[in-house]
Order: sequence, then C-alpha cells, then structure tokens
Amino acid sequence: MSDNFIIFRRFAYAWAIFFYLSYLGYLIYQLATDYPFLNIKYDFLDTIHVPNIKMCSPGYFEMLACNHKLNNNRKITGCLRYISNITYNADGRSYCRTFNSDLKYVREKPDGLNKLKFFFKINTTEAEAGELGVALIKLDLIPHNFNPLLKMDKAVELRLQLKGNFVPAIVDRVALVKFRTKIYNSIPPWNFGSIFGLPPTYHTTPSIECSVNYFPFNQNPYNMPIGTNGYFSISPGDFIAEETSEKRTTTILNIFGSAGGAFGFVMNTIAFLFGSSRLDPWGFVRRISIDKWYLIRRQDDDIVVPYDKIDFKQYLNLNNGNMT
Repeated sequence: MSDNFIIFRRFAYAWAIFFYLSYLGYLIYQLATDYPFLNIKYDFLDTIHVPNIKMCSPGYFEMLACNHKLNNNRKITGCLRYISNITYNADGRSYCRTFNSDLKYVREKPDGLNKLKFFFKINTTEAEAGELGVALIKLDLIPHNFNPLLKMDKAVELRLQLKGNFVPAIVDRVALVKFRTKIYNSIPPWNFGSIFGLPPTYHTTPSIECSVNYFPFNQNPYNMPIGTNGYFSISPGDFIAEETSEKRTTTILNIFGSAGGAFGFVMNTIAFLFGSSRLDPWGFVRRISIDKWYLIRRQDDDIVVPYDKIDFKQYLNLNNGNMT
C-alpha cells in the first residue's frame, strides 16, 4: 500500500471517530435540554361535575334562591343547602361564601341537570365603595376534584394568573356563565422513568375556563325572590374535556437507538471505502485507484484478464504470498 493511501485511511478513521463522538455529544445535550411538546386530546363526556364556586364581594350579600334547571326545562328549588354561611376575610376586606356539592350536569337524560340559577341581594353602597363604583360578586369556579394541598402546575398557575380566573356577577345585570373543563398533565423534573423512556408519572392539574355574557336585568321577573338585585347562572359550555399532556422528545432509549444507527452508518461507510476482510478486501478507494483498462497477468499463465473479471481476493492472496 502507498503512503498516501495509509495517510488517507487514517484521516478517514479519525474523521469517523470525531463524527461519532460529536453526534453522541449532541444526543446527550438534547437529553439534558429536552423541552417537552404538548399533546392535546378531547374526551367526550356524558356527565360533568358542577364546579365548586367561591363567591366574594366587598359588600355584604345574601343568596336568596338557587334553582336547578333540567334538560326538560323543569325547575327544582333546594340547592341553597350547598352554599355556606358568609364569612369575612379581613385581609382581603371581602365577604365570601362557597358552593360545594356532588351535583352533576347530565347531557342526554331529560331529567338531567342543565343549569344552576342563583339570585342574590348585595349591599350596593358597601360593594361600590370597595370596587370603584361597581357593585359585584367575584365568582371563582374551582374544579370538583381540585386538591388545594397539591401544588398547582407552574404552567397552569401562570396562565390563570394572567387571565384573572374569576367572573364578576354585576348588580342589575344577568350574567350567563359557561365553563369548560381542562386537565394539564405535566412531567415532574426528576421523573427518571420518563427520562429513560418509560411511560411518565404525570402531575395532573385540573382547571376551568369560563366565558360570560351579560344582559339587562329585569326588575320584575316572574317568581323572583323579593329584594333580588342580581342574577347569574352556571352551565357547561360543552361536554368535551380538553386534556393536555407533556411528552418528552428525547429519552435514553432514543439515544441508544440513534447512537446504534450512527455507529452502523459509520462502520458501513468505512467498509465501503476501504473494504472488509470478510466481504470485500478491496473497497471503493482501492478500486478507483486502478485504471479500468489496466490489465493483470495471472502468474500461473499468460492469459490477459480484463478488469471486470479480476478475482481480487485471489490477487491479494498471490501478492501476499510473493511478499512472504
């Protein structure tokens, strides 16, 4: 073999090692800086839990009535029992009540719950003084299965803080509140199963997204409790739950697969260029170094052998025997 060929082969081997180690370092960097992508799916539900409702206002207020409206438009009274007694929060300077129940909205049954209707009376003078001239009750809808002791996912917490997740029920206005349920499944930072490539153990945070429409308030509607100066209703916007889950893009198993594929590519390239002792001892580099019309004479006779008929393995064995 010529010196140029040896130098070129060493250079190719060094380049192959450098390429493989660089690619391996890139894969490790991807694992260390992996940012999960979000997978969103929608679940169609037959029932939805009525959310817990926290009601607060700077003015004293009373809940005068609470009615169930069914899918067949029937009305049933009696949900005032789910509303707590009023408490005063000295730090927030507000009066608060909570609504907690095990009620469910039902999609298809005629006698299933369709809407909750609330009638309230608020001390407008006190409420307006605390809210810059607007008498209102702040409604905060909380998922039925929300655990206050469980730390909220950071992404959901920031989103709720930016949105200001409350709905105002304003005096002399009808507030029609519709909500949608959402679930965010996040991967804890040190969930080693997901890093390795196993199904992750999710940190689940439920949340509620609300929309509200306001209409002029009728001061003398049929069957309204005496003294009512505000009304709001709570109903589901749809029976579809949106579930967002984080998915890792790079795992240790992925790295093993990619590293193995890169190793096979490098070794096959080397074998193609310089040959393999088992399959082809010549290789592409040696083949192109021989002129196509160069003729080799066999040592056991004077027959001229064309290039495409050369038995390269025999030629190498003969040369090696002569060298010895």
